[in-house]
Amino acid sequence: DELSDELKSVLISPPETIFLQQGEEQRWLRCHTEINEGRGSVRFYVDVSSEQQLKLERDRLAEDLQQLTTRDPVTGLPNRRALLQGLEPLVSRSRRYGNPLSVIKMNVNLAGGNSGAVENGQEEAWTQVGQLLKDQMRWADIIGRYDGSDFLLILPETPEDTARQLANKLCELVSQIKINDKEGHNIQVEPFCGITGWDKGDDSILMLKRAADKVAAAQQAGTPIASVN
Repeated sequence: DELSDELKSVLISPPETIFLQQGEEQRWLRCHTEINEGRGSVRFYVDVSSEQQLKLERDRLAEDLQQLTTRDPVTGLPNRRALLQGLEPLVSRSRRYGNPLSVIKMNVNLAGGNSGAVENGQEEAWTQVGQLLKDQMRWADIIGRYDGSDFLLILPETPEDTARQLANKLCELVSQIKINDKEGHNIQVEPFCGITGWDKGDDSILMLKRAADKVAAAQQAGTPIASVN
């Protein structure tokens, strides 16, 4: 009862790993307990500070690497982080000079076959869709896998009407992609697109939200591209 709170946390029901700090010095101890029936218990403390510091450094480096990674591991295309980094300066340029800028967000749905086959065919579908979109883009365009089954196309110097024409063409091509399950049944690739052009007052968040809303409208209507309001 007379023990300080710090000693209680170390000696009475301690966790397996104990963190101690005195000033700037940090230490980690690993506690092992042996209980002798009717004779109390014995606790052994092993200093694992070096091991713990290595783990913390490893986790920090892994987090840094994740932040620096700009490629989607399935398609090899730019990932969400890279896409956002590419879109932001283009939006700033349009805001400053009034240059046209459009964004196409494409959701790719897989249907047909059995559920297991559809799940197993996802990576092949994303790869084929990514390659097709990449082949159709100009050198100045940015195409990447935004998230899961969503792809994002960033089109500098492109008005919304032109982007819509491109989206119609891409939806037709994506719909023709052939993927079969193990039993030979065809898995249908269904694209749904949302197209938006930059407008005064827009930032990247507003453009992406508008594109996402239009994807949802296309899905609800059951058409690759929702009608223009």
